[in-house]
Amino acid sequence: MKNDPKICWQINYIGREKNSSVDNTPSIESKIIPEIGVNFYSLNVGKLDRRWLPNTIKGIPQTFNSLSQASKLIKKIKPNIIISFGGYVSVPVIISSFFKKIPSITHEQTLTNSLTTKINSLFVTKVALSFDNQKQKKHLPKNKIVITGNLLRQELFSPKKSKIGDYLDKIKNPIIYITAGNQGSHTINLLIKNILPKLKNYFIIHQTGKNDFPNFKKLEKKYSNYQSFDYIEANDVGHIFNQAEIIISRSGANTSQEIVALNKKSILIPLRVSQQNEQLLNAFWVKEKNPKNTKIIEEKNLSEKNLLNKINSLITIKTQKNNTNTSNNLKLIKLIHEII
Repeated sequence: MKNDPKICWQINYIGREKNSSVDNTPSIESKIIPEIGVNFYSLNVGKLDRRWLPNTIKGIPQTFNSLSQASKLIKKIKPNIIISFGGYVSVPVIISSFFKKIPSITHEQTLTNSLTTKINSLFVTKVALSFDNQKQKKHLPKNKIVITGNLLRQELFSPKKSKIGDYLDKIKNPIIYITAGNQGSHTINLLIKNILPKLKNYFIIHQTGKNDFPNFKKLEKKYSNYQSFDYIEANDVGHIFNQAEIIISRSGANTSQEIVALNKKSILIPLRVSQQNEQLLNAFWVKEKNPKNTKIIEEKNLSEKNLLNKINSLITIKTQKNNTNTSNNLKLIKLIHEII
């Protein structure tokens, strides 16, 4: 079975129905996952919020109830293997899989171990890490660790033909892509709005997030070199990443590794309140890999002048497209096949 190339995987996704216990809007995964033909199951899990104790106390009944819910979901789905990517929703699922003797993997995408990874590591078959980081490894079961790297979107390396791809091909000015993750960043958005008059020599693609999108969409009438989106599909992101001269972004694990894989110029603005300061560590890692192409602005130093100076400095640097070996991107897939 392991080596049969004709195996057809049926993927089931367990995630959040709502963004959080205090935000009842539908989560991104609850909308996107069903659209790509994958079964989506919601699980209501209490979160251990180390910054706000009342949220943790409020979530205790949900946490115990989620173990029963997870057990019922596993019985219904009957998985051959369970893969976790660090969300706290995975904890009751991983614990339930342990007692049902179903093989499992938890994958830590960042340079630090989240609380979820620490808990899951006690119950999973293997712990997959994106980085060979000794400080990180010493806090995990040694016999379970496998360095797999991170799974990067295949669309980054071979995007399919699309309207946005054709559109970008016609743009003559250097393209700047601005993103701060699915939710966007109000702070970064406002800063971009203020400096738009000074970016006339560039074409700006701005992923704002849902909340700010209506106001920023109006700017397209004022600036012909500006295009805004609340959310961008994976294939379109592939075109944008490849065409962009500069990427202005937070420094989440996926974005950081994508920037390095494609050897892109970037201005990274780490999220100040990220767990264990992981986004700053990610930014330093990108800087280590691409020293000339990477500028880091911590939020305390973020200003219009500083951002404009970084843009104008990067635009003068000439780079070559990186010949990325995408085979490393398959190590986690190979580990899955080995376990089952």
